[in-house]
Amino acid sequence: MSSRRPEARDDLTPLLAPRSIAVVGASESPDSWAPEIERSLRHVGYDGELYPVNPKYDSVWGRPCLHSIEELPRGVDLVVFVVPARVVVRMIDDCGARGVRGIMVVSSGFAEAGEEGVALQAQLREAAIRTGIPVLGPNVEGFVNYVERVAPYGTTPPPEPRAGSISVISQSGTVAWAMNQLASDRGVGLRIILGVGNEAVLGLGDLFEWAAGDPKTKVVTSYIETMRDVDRIGRGLDALRRAGKPVLICAPEGRSEAARRSIVAHTGALAGNTTLRDAWLRAQGVILIEDPVTMFEAAVLLSKVRKLRTTGVAAALQSGGACTLFAEAAGATGLDLPEFSTATKRTLRKVLPHFASQNNPLDVTGQAAVETDMYEGALEALANDPAIGLIAFDAFPPRLEGETPWADPVLATVKELQRATGVAFASVAMSPLAYIPSAKAFTRTHTLPFLQGHHAAAGAIRALVEFQGSKGRSTADDMPAHANRAKALRVLKGREGPIDEETGARILRLYGVARPKERSLSTPEQAATFARSIGFPVVVKAQAPEIPHKAKLGGVRLGLRNATDVEVAAAEVLEAAKRAGAKAPKVLVQQMVRGAEVLVGAVVDERFGPMITVRPGGALAEEGDAVFVPCPLRPGQAKRFLVEQAPLCGLDPDLHDLAAAAKAVAAIARITHDLRDRLASFEANPLLVGERGAVAVDALAEVRRG
Repeated sequence: MSSRRPEARDDLTPLLAPRSIAVVGASESPDSWAPEIERSLRHVGYDGELYPVNPKYDSVWGRPCLHSIEELPRGVDLVVFVVPARVVVRMIDDCGARGVRGIMVVSSGFAEAGEEGVALQAQLREAAIRTGIPVLGPNVEGFVNYVERVAPYGTTPPPEPRAGSISVISQSGTVAWAMNQLASDRGVGLRIILGVGNEAVLGLGDLFEWAAGDPKTKVVTSYIETMRDVDRIGRGLDALRRAGKPVLICAPEGRSEAARRSIVAHTGALAGNTTLRDAWLRAQGVILIEDPVTMFEAAVLLSKVRKLRTTGVAAALQSGGACTLFAEAAGATGLDLPEFSTATKRTLRKVLPHFASQNNPLDVTGQAAVETDMYEGALEALANDPAIGLIAFDAFPPRLEGETPWADPVLATVKELQRATGVAFASVAMSPLAYIPSAKAFTRTHTLPFLQGHHAAAGAIRALVEFQGSKGRSTADDMPAHANRAKALRVLKGREGPIDEETGARILRLYGVARPKERSLSTPEQAATFARSIGFPVVVKAQAPEIPHKAKLGGVRLGLRNATDVEVAAAEVLEAAKRAGAKAPKVLVQQMVRGAEVLVGAVVDERFGPMITVRPGGALAEEGDAVFVPCPLRPGQAKRFLVEQAPLCGLDPDLHDLAAAAKAVAAIARITHDLRDRLASFEANPLLVGERGAVAVDALAEVRRG
């Protein structure tokens, strides 16, 4: 027997496209999942071998019923367990002895059921490793493979099963079912819907790897509640990114295990329970979607359209109300609705009634359904506008059987415009529409994306826009360590918990981050003498690892302009530090520096690794939501990230040295990545960005035990 864990690179075809299936616990009882599984198999047209197994019966479903695993023929592709958890665990070795090639455990009573269930799940995993059999589940509803027409699924699939290219791989069986129902209602084909259950052996990452290598999968959608194995999920997402397949994930806030850690840096307050998870997912090329309905619309769009010539969006709709509502939805999702060019407006004046406006969205009025040549002329004008990459229009499927669709000539023109100009088109209905059989046939014939609901459609278009950016995204994990990494590690040697600013400043300098003229001193008299030597004004700070947040404790004095004030201030901050519990505080004297205050802060999460954010500094540091990206950052990546955050931070490229600030961001990201085994957090707050240069005037860090 094998002694290795089943891997995603193993052939999962026997599990996911079996030609022979045994159901252990088969029965016709309405209290069992087993009858539903048999009905689902029949419903999709499964024509492989099916073996009921149950010692209580001689026949089930009109078939001979085997009494044990030992009676199965050798090499059955898939064994489905619908028996109590303890029985499942005892039978895994029997499956190995019969050469079973895949297992799915529908049974509950494992890790979701308390300590005893956790132990049983561990035994299940050990048995799978021992036998080398890939196991899906436990506590899983099953899957529907629409391409190979296999459905060991605990709920009868919706009517009219249709094969397609969208794979639904979900931690929630209910979400998978909802995507399934939406597809059926609209006549959209799916490749597979699959729930992963408790992920005892095979998990999301393994199934993502399978989808990456599956030629029938074009788009992957997923619902994630718990990131159980970040490394394996990362490998799966990397494989999908390399395969060029969009990944749409709905991951609700508050469910992730990337729980907020209590650390001393301001950055820790910004690293909320899903913030780091979402940053990590985006870095893997994932497109995050807010709800399953929008995710479905995005999957429909991305299964038809992959490339935009530019990210500007136009809409040409048949009522002013529709235009207003689409504009609201587009604004809420951050879509760019550019103003039409002069040439476009000139053409629109020729093809539309004189009273028609020329705004984006464009109201072509309800007359467009009658004067289709007018509608076609307007769409042609928009397609030739270089600022437009996608046009939303409303050409609906028929609503009555036998009805001649008015939109046929419009759709023929749209297809030709797509071919000639490279612009993308999507039909967008204001609200969900019921698709009768002829409507489903209509959407299949015309092959364009037909989307429903302005809000969901706008979210889908936003996902397509994001996919354009994610294709070129690359990780900087392979960057070599900085030449001074070893020196920085020596600085941290023997330290644990918060470190004083002098120590943090030493690390910043080793990585090339500018600091003001400064010195750490023991007495007020020494502070005054040093202040004279560097020139006024100066800043005086208390310095001790016990008081990382000096200002809150009265340990900072700004704008001191003479030696007497410095000496008095130094005595005051030393006294404040002692009152706060510092055993041997010192005085840090710095030359006063001016500039825009920016927080550059990083945290090292145990599962998602080092992450960095750029925020307004000083008193505004913990206000609002923070955007994190993984560390390290290449210079170009750091510059792009800083430019994106610049408006929030009050940085103006005409007034502030963004190049110097980006260099500091890249350096702090590299510090955090290089020292990730020792650091819990590291931040400069503030980094003062001036017209020339950027200077870190404070350094705050927390060190883990080495």
